Amino acid sequence: MCGRVEKRYPDPLIVANLPFSEPIFDQVRVVFRQHGSIARVINRNTSCTFMDMPFQWTEDPDDVTIVYNCRTAATWPGDMALSVSFEPKTLTTYAVLYGCDEKTAELIAKKLTETDHPAFHPMILPTVLADLERERQVALLRADTQKIRQLTFNLTLNKEPLTSNSMPKFDIDNNPIRLWQNMSYLRNGMKNWQRQMQKMGSHLEDLSNNTLPWAQAKSSEQWGHFTYLEELRAPGFRIMQRRQELIDEYDEHIRECNILIQGLDLALSTDTRQTNQEIAHSSLEVSRLAQKDGNLMKSIAFLTMIYLPATFASVRSTFTRVFTYYLGLMLIRLKTFFSMDFFDWPYDEENSIMTHYIWVYAVVAIGLTVLTVAVFVGFTMRGRQRESDVGSCKV
Repeated sequence: MCGRVEKRYPDPLIVANLPFSEPIFDQVRVVFRQHGSIARVINRNTSCTFMDMPFQWTEDPDDVTIVYNCRTAATWPGDMALSVSFEPKTLTTYAVLYGCDEKTAELIAKKLTETDHPAFHPMILPTVLADLERERQVALLRADTQKIRQLTFNLTLNKEPLTSNSMPKFDIDNNPIRLWQNMSYLRNGMKNWQRQMQKMGSHLEDLSNNTLPWAQAKSSEQWGHFTYLEELRAPGFRIMQRRQELIDEYDEHIRECNILIQGLDLALSTDTRQTNQEIAHSSLEVSRLAQKDGNLMKSIAFLTMIYLPATFASVRSTFTRVFTYYLGLMLIRLKTFFSMDFFDWPYDEENSIMTHYIWVYAVVAIGLTVLTVAVFVGFTMRGRQRESDVGSCKV
């Protein structure tokens, strides 16, 4: 079992980094009968794969070796590769496991020593690798399941109204897009590995029934010394059962991934709909306040049309008009009111404080007010009529 190189950054080809030099690897390859196709599996393929093929190391037609190459997906940390060479003639199995850390090596050694199979089946190691891959993917599923469930709960049942004091905080670990992406990759990875386990099952059936293409090509006399492959039937049947259990378990995990992804999609769509509703309510509130302000400005303008003509009628000089323009409407009223010639200030008991021509001011003020209001109403009605005509033309 080749050790694993630890790196701080993800590297899909970290399995290809071996803990020994190239000359030593050449010796290992010769002694353990490692086929050169394992290099292509490791370096050119970062997805999961399982392949089996017959190979003859010598010119002897009976010296047939079944080569198995397995690789787990490099999408997540902890990927491994396995190369197995099985000699049916001697029931000898050579295997090298790449990218195996110390903890995994101890676990594999424990499983191999505790097995009670009458013969060492060549598919034991690929099945052990399938178990390790299941543990890795299930751990990833459990890690993201709680995050997605909590995020779904926060987006639907525990959602608070969006205010200026409660702005959403960006968390890269609980980002909905990242969680959805991780769960989608995990679901696809489980489907791909399930497909590879189905290929393992097909090969197990062919190996148990002696229906391999290279075996069928032999005559009964040539196949005579391969009859002790019958010893592999019992462990092969148990391996097939375990493989079927893994496939059924993967079906359950894939369905769980689908439920989580669909729930997250529903939560995101619900959150988007609620956010749009809040924005619509805010827009309606802003429109209502703007309409209220517009009505208030109309009232102010209407009052101005009533009081302004009377103010102009009471102005006595150009200086007063300039003065009142800069001081505002309130100062206008005070200044012009006390500067009118219709009143005699200060009060004298012998003379009247108000002249008899006060009616002239009243007539002029009322006339100017009526004229101003009439002009305003006329222009307003004319503008509305134009808008109505334009709308009817568009229809």
